[in-house]
Amino acid sequence: MNDQGIQDDRNIQNSGSSLYVPSADAMYRAALTFCLDDADAMMYALLKGAGDAAIVWHLLRESHPKNPSSQCAAALGKLDLAFTQGLVRWGRKPQASVMKTFHTALAGWHNRMQDMPSDDPVRIADWFTVDGTQWLIGPDSPYWPGQLEDLALKSDWAPPLCLWGKGDPQALTSCPKPVGIVGSRDVTEYGRYVAHTLAEQAAALGHTVVSGGAMGTDAAAHWGALNAFHGRRSHTVGRTVAVFAGGLNHMGPTRNRSLFERIETQSGALISELCPNTIPEARRFLLRNRIIAALSSTVVVAQARLRSGALNTAGWAYELMREVYAAPGDINQPANAGCNRIISENRAALLCAATDVESICHEAHHPSTEHAAHSEATAPQPTLRQVHAEPSSRHARKPGSPSAASSDLRTVTAASADGPRSIHLNALPEPQRVLASLIKECHKRHLIATPDALLKMARQQTPNEISDIGTVLELVGAMELSGIIRRQADEVVFSTIVD
Repeated sequence: MNDQGIQDDRNIQNSGSSLYVPSADAMYRAALTFCLDDADAMMYALLKGAGDAAIVWHLLRESHPKNPSSQCAAALGKLDLAFTQGLVRWGRKPQASVMKTFHTALAGWHNRMQDMPSDDPVRIADWFTVDGTQWLIGPDSPYWPGQLEDLALKSDWAPPLCLWGKGDPQALTSCPKPVGIVGSRDVTEYGRYVAHTLAEQAAALGHTVVSGGAMGTDAAAHWGALNAFHGRRSHTVGRTVAVFAGGLNHMGPTRNRSLFERIETQSGALISELCPNTIPEARRFLLRNRIIAALSSTVVVAQARLRSGALNTAGWAYELMREVYAAPGDINQPANAGCNRIISENRAALLCAATDVESICHEAHHPSTEHAAHSEATAPQPTLRQVHAEPSSRHARKPGSPSAASSDLRTVTAASADGPRSIHLNALPEPQRVLASLIKECHKRHLIATPDALLKMARQQTPNEISDIGTVLELVGAMELSGIIRRQADEVVFSTIVD
């Protein structure tokens, strides 16, 4: 397959789960990313000077030490010139120390490029997209979020060369000013309420919600955005985007797997700037945070300790001149110390209310997607790759199939052609029956059935079935979407049609 044989992803029919054929430029950018240990400003400057990813790749091949010295020297000279021009265009000075660092980086790139199965990136599209299970886009894609370029214009770091993704890439450009919601993993019920409520209201107004896919605040924000679909037409609800610190076949934590599946099936996106199989090491989370900040127009810190990674995201947002808000909290609680500090330092505005998202967002709108005007009942057309794809044993579950927690909503739906009908709790899947019994027990004891209260009750009565807050939030989200329960403030109560 040559460059002309690669179809531009601009011409691919989109659906929420369609797989995309990457452009040639995206493939070369993926190959360059493979050479990097992490996001690398040196590579960005080189690409800026050369002007084309294919040119950079071919120069790297020609300059490899295994080649004849005359060929290698000529290519190295061209690389030095391109890098110098890129620095100047980027507003940096090509000092001797910088050139030395570039040559050190170049040696590392040469070592890593030998691990690719082919030195022709366009021939290994399936390898880079994990047999077509992930899409791959670059700046030439109509779905590329242009605000990522602010990382080069307003900070000293570089934007991603390309993005790998699962789900719907249109989620990346469906909102002109996405809302980022971040916070600590060990969030309290207060912080979880702030994140969930803000995200649900923002998505209900058509805004995209961006977070990091982690436990705690991130999960609450994603679930809040997903819950906004309940009772609304899907084409009016904002999407949610999760940004990961490793390859998408290392998405974690595993307890959020059903959350990731739901993001995919509800037209959201799971993205990473890193190649498949890249391990999400600690340093990569801090670099991941810059993407969350760059994608967002407004960043809200729902709750954070003094050493929370969420403050790193807020720092990126502040540097990128985004609007930053933080939820104040009890000064006697360490969980609130980070938010209180950035408010006191004027690095974040005080979030006055979790229920007044309109005061921190732009005007409500419908998500901007190509298929927004289509009927929701219209089945998406598969791509050529989907038609010929054969399921493997490790992907036995289809992308749209439910998890144990979400189940098939048709079995518990609250409505029919003849109007509402009763929902029998005994007919629910086992995990949902367990949560329903916990809700009943809370009401019996005259307790407010918040997620934290349900978790505490579960640890006393059913520790093997429900052991963490992520499982509680997953079940609550699925049951709310099914019409089984509803929320009054932060309390979980049964709907009127539950029998």
